[in-house]
Amino acid sequence: MTIITKGSIRREECDGKVAGISTTPYTGRSVKEANDYVRWYILFTLLIFISFSSIFWIPAIPVIRNYSMEIFLFFCALLHLAWFSAVINSCRYTWRMRRFRSHKIDLKPTTESKEWTIKHFVGICIYKEPLQLLIDTIESVASQNDAVGKISMFIGMEEGTPDREQKTASLHSLFDHRFERFLVVSHPKNLPGDIPGKCSNLNFAARTACAYFCQAMRENTNKVTMARTQILVTTGDCDSVFGQRYFDALEEDFWKTKQEDRSRTVWQSPLFYAMRLEKSPFFVRVTGLMRSFFMMGFLIPWNINTMSIFSLTLELYRDGEFTHPGYQMEDIIALIRWSLAVRKRCIIRAIPVATLSGPTSGDNYYHEWFEWARQIRRWTIGAAEVFHYFAIKSRRLPVHVALIFSAVFIFYYGFMLCISPLYSILGATITPKMMHVFGAKSPLFEGNNIFTWINLGLLGLQYFWFLVVFLINALCEAVLPPYSGRTKIGFFRSFFHWIMCVPTIVMYCLVELEAFLEVSIRGKAVCSHSASKKDNLVVPPPTAPQPLHVETLHEI
Repeated sequence: MTIITKGSIRREECDGKVAGISTTPYTGRSVKEANDYVRWYILFTLLIFISFSSIFWIPAIPVIRNYSMEIFLFFCALLHLAWFSAVINSCRYTWRMRRFRSHKIDLKPTTESKEWTIKHFVGICIYKEPLQLLIDTIESVASQNDAVGKISMFIGMEEGTPDREQKTASLHSLFDHRFERFLVVSHPKNLPGDIPGKCSNLNFAARTACAYFCQAMRENTNKVTMARTQILVTTGDCDSVFGQRYFDALEEDFWKTKQEDRSRTVWQSPLFYAMRLEKSPFFVRVTGLMRSFFMMGFLIPWNINTMSIFSLTLELYRDGEFTHPGYQMEDIIALIRWSLAVRKRCIIRAIPVATLSGPTSGDNYYHEWFEWARQIRRWTIGAAEVFHYFAIKSRRLPVHVALIFSAVFIFYYGFMLCISPLYSILGATITPKMMHVFGAKSPLFEGNNIFTWINLGLLGLQYFWFLVVFLINALCEAVLPPYSGRTKIGFFRSFFHWIMCVPTIVMYCLVELEAFLEVSIRGKAVCSHSASKKDNLVVPPPTAPQPLHVETLHEI
């Protein structure tokens, strides 16, 4: 296997297994032949468009046309109940994180924990992102408690990364002495079964690094201690800042988790897309705030999927075959793969430590818009591909697990994110008109005034939910990890962003609908990773004060 370490390349040809991990160099995987066009996300797209178009075709059905307004309001009420649930969950996690600031962590809270040692393997990937952005991320891991004694870190770097050798040398000079072990792994191009992107890079780097770390531990640790060592794997993005007590909080919660649940638990840190958010236009900021809120409101409590930064046992990571190198959204698909590995529904547990992540960024307003839309398109196409993967693998799961997961996944990615705003806005105006066309009369709403006022009230309720999103993110600012360059956003600008929430989510929905159509028509050809630009997430160094000239001194 090829490992870049100490700035040089060393080849180790070894066979066998260490801690159940193959030490044979990873050379790719065989890919089964599959139809690139007839895929399960076509069904997903049909469900979305059938649901969205119901405001047109329900008034045309004679049996139920008179109840079209009532049906529309019923589904709007369900969507608002989902928002209410998300508010409760987000408030709960916010309270936990704020209370955790004064919590004294006990790394040995149980009798069992006193007999065991926990080690951490942490992996980050990079391609063309700014090196300083990666350094900031690694620094947030290196500054964790006892990083030298318990954290081994690996960096997955693409073979085609510009100035790869120079960057590798810089990273080793900065961090070799900051961790128990530090490794930079080069991901070869064009391995069988790989697609370009973080998924294949992380898969190769994790397989290589985990085998190397375990081999090094076995050589330097006696068998008794090795047998009593639990390894936790954490993966992240290169534009993230870990919370100051992330790994200590992870260890404490690991021991507090029931022993029978640890093998199917994934620990997720709430993400806040707040890096240089004060420099972003309204649609980027609103989207970032919404994503943080939805993570605490839906993704974690509903066990939908992990996102960006998460941790799990090495055994579960190994049994789930690390990362799928052929699906671009390696974090969304991960929970499905691990559920398949244990034949149970995996659990997501929140770590009460906030993590910073970078939003989309651009050089100017047009580039900001382009990057924002491109990222939404990538998320949507990735979610569609994950649905296809789940559909073909679901028969290996218990029936109730498959049904529950498919229901929450379709509701969240199909209805909440994709069509709910458009459905609520268009349905309020189109439903009465379609009823008039087909001669239908509502038994409850004889005129349109009551129906109109109810919808205006629902719009007001929606803006109340948006206000809660802003307030929760504001309350969480106190628990965010320190990040240089962050400044406060004024009241009037925040008020403008709040007003623009509806236009933002409507634009978001339109991009998602177009992405679902595109992937359904063009097939797997569009399922590739187009990396977002992150240059503007780097905080510029402070400008050095200019020296005073002699003439200036005389004037003073």
